[in-house]
Order: sequence, then structure tokens, then C-alpha cells
Amino acid sequence: MVEENKAHLTVFDGKKPFDPNFTRIRTVQNIKHILFPSRDIVARFPNDRDLRPKIQVIFGLKACDIRGIEVYDRVFLNNDPIDPFYKIRRENTLLIAADCPEPEPSCFCNIVGVKPFAEKIADIALAVVAKGFILEPLTPKGTAWVEEISSFLENTGPAQVNEREESRGRALKTLAKINEQALAPDLSQRVEKAGSQAIRQARDECVECFGCLHCCPTCYCFLLNDYGRGKEMERVRIWDACYYSAYARVGGGANPRGKFDKRFWNRFQCKFNYFLQYEKFYACSGCGRCGRGCSAKIDIRKILSQA
Repeated sequence: MVEENKAHLTVFDGKKPFDPNFTRIRTVQNIKHILFPSRDIVARFPNDRDLRPKIQVIFGLKACDIRGIEVYDRVFLNNDPIDPFYKIRRENTLLIAADCPEPEPSCFCNIVGVKPFAEKIADIALAVVAKGFILEPLTPKGTAWVEEISSFLENTGPAQVNEREESRGRALKTLAKINEQALAPDLSQRVEKAGSQAIRQARDECVECFGCLHCCPTCYCFLLNDYGRGKEMERVRIWDACYYSAYARVGGGANPRGKFDKRFWNRFQCKFNYFLQYEKFYACSGCGRCGRGCSAKIDIRKILSQA
């Protein structure tokens, strides 16, 4: 839904008016809150928590949030041990992505390898056309869902497909104009070798509000804390962020990233160097939330262009 000219995720309520708008850029909230909550009870003692799955359908995700899910799949599902909490949510969630026909100046998905429309990971790609929507299954789960509702659907004709492709082409051209400068082919090496003066200059205006990390759809660091609840204990997973002063602190109080300069640059190392080495793509979706949410209006595109 749209409020104050911004798109938001909302829970569907059949008793309330519902007028979705799938033509806007990504929502203010990112998908991380649904599949990887900021506070998640992962165990209770002596009575454990209920792990029964909750089936949910998410409409209107943009490709930049889908990139976030691709990052989480690699982190939480592709290595042992897998994360059972993420796994059960992921398996019981149907992801319907919507094309992004009108990118805005904050968007830079095209320079990090993401298009303004989903081609994978999402179960179904939705495109708005003059006479309704085009639904394109991208996974077996998506195919099964489309087949289940097939009695409510009509076959897509060549005119509708052409309309979708023209809309996608315009979006790509818009992004090319917004982001005329591509990332350097050797960006990961530049990030790794950045000197102290360059890092200091990059973080000079940062006020440590942590807004960029809280709104990022690809950050995945977390902590586990134990809390007493009467006669029971809870183990809670909460988001961690590399800008926090205690980030990377170990037993005895030692911290290899005790200075903020090192923690600030860790964000760039993680997304544009380390993750690329392991998974062969950037852990950045180009959604632009970090710049929009930054108190100092720092644009990481400028930092990356000067790395």
C-alpha cells in the first residue's frame, strides 16, 4: 500500500479497503523482517518453542529485495549447519515479485548485477499491464500455485508480453541514465587495499546512526542472548551490525575492529569483497535504502567510485 507517497508492506485484511500499487519502487520495509526477524526466539528452556510453519504469501517484492533473499539462501541454507528457523519460513513462503517500471534516483540495482524485474529466486514474477497482470512462474512452487488458480486466469497474448518487455526496457534505460558509471571491474581488490586516509575520508560525515545497516536487505550478522523469564530461559537471536562498538569483540575484551574506521569499512569489505569471493556476486541489492535512510545522506555509489 502507499502512504505519504511511499510504498509499504502491509498485512492483508479482507475487512479493510485494499488497493495495492505494484508500480512503485521497493517498499520502505525490507523482506528481512519477515524471513529473518530482528528479534527471534530460537529456543526456550525447559519447554522449547513451537516450530510449526506459518504459511504466507508475499506480493509485490522488488528484485532488489529478492537479491537479499538470495544472499540469505546462500548464508543460511547452503552451508552446514543450516538455519532451521530461516529454512522453515522460506519453505512456507510464496514470493511474488513485481516489476519495477519506474526506478528513482536512489536506485542502483543495475550496477550490482540486479535487473528491475525478477528472473530467479522469486516463485512468480508479476508485471502490471494495461489489462491487468502477467504472472510468470519462476520455480516449481510458483508453477503449482498458478496451476491451482488457473480457473481465474486468462492466457497471456503477444500484445501483453510486448507491453511488459517495453516497460522493462524503459526501466533499464532509466537506470542506465541514473547510474552512468559502472563499478570498477577490480572493485573487490580496491576495497581490500583501501588505505586509512581513503577510509577516513569515506566515513568522515557518518554520524553512526546505523540506519544504513538496519534497513539493508542483505545484512545477516546476528547475536544470541539468553534471558530469564520467570522459571524459564529464552535464547533470542537479534540483529548485529558492524557499526556497533562491540562488533567483533571477543572474550577478554579484545576487538580487532575497535576503531570505527575499521568497522565502517567492514561493511564494504563484507558486501563487495568477502561475499564476492565466496559466492561470486555482491551482497548488495542496489535498493538505495541506505542512502535514503542515512542521517548524513551518504551515497555509497560515490564511495565505491572513489575506492
